[in-house]
Amino acid sequence: MSTASPAPLRNAYLEKTATTERPCFICMKMTTKVLKAKDGGDFFYACASHLQDPGFAKGEGYPPVPTAEALAAVAAYKKKKAEAEKKKQEAAAAAEASSKAEEDKRSNVSKIGSAVFSGLGSVATRAATSVSAFINDEEATKARIQAQELERQQAEARKKPEYWVLDQRIFFLRQNDIKKRNTKKSTADTLNGLSFPKVPGGL
Repeated sequence: MSTASPAPLRNAYLEKTATTERPCFICMKMTTKVLKAKDGGDFFYACASHLQDPGFAKGEGYPPVPTAEALAAVAAYKKKKAEAEKKKQEAAAAAEASSKAEEDKRSNVSKIGSAVFSGLGSVATRAATSVSAFINDEEATKARIQAQELERQQAEARKKPEYWVLDQRIFFLRQNDIKKRNTKKSTADTLNGLSFPKVPGGL
């Protein structure tokens, strides 16, 4: 009884990470990197060095750079930074104006009383300005961290393509390897289905 022949192997491999190491198909270096045929039918181990070699395989389907998400995060960070700087300048100007007004009002107050009152007002103004700056800086820091994390994720994604296309020579080796395995399996199945006569007793 004949069986249907397997579908032709397509030169498109997904990169996976195995839990155990095996020798690289080319150099026998131990690795956990596995290339699995996108449509099934083949898989093999390939070390990181060979994945970086354009003579071995080339990546296809890298994500676009930069992404709208990353650009939006960077824009948000720049906007918050500008707003924080503007608020800081406004707070400084308001504090200066308030200090000048207080000095005018205290023109008839004694030097000691004026010094004490001015000192307290200055401390309160600086405290309010510090709190405002801290809040703005915290928001800017969060936006900056978010932007940096998105850029880091995109950089990592760009290192790993959607799939790999093997060099034609390497792909030819994979095709031959699959043919050998299929032939061996077919022969084994055929032999298992045969029944050989037993040797007559007494011989």
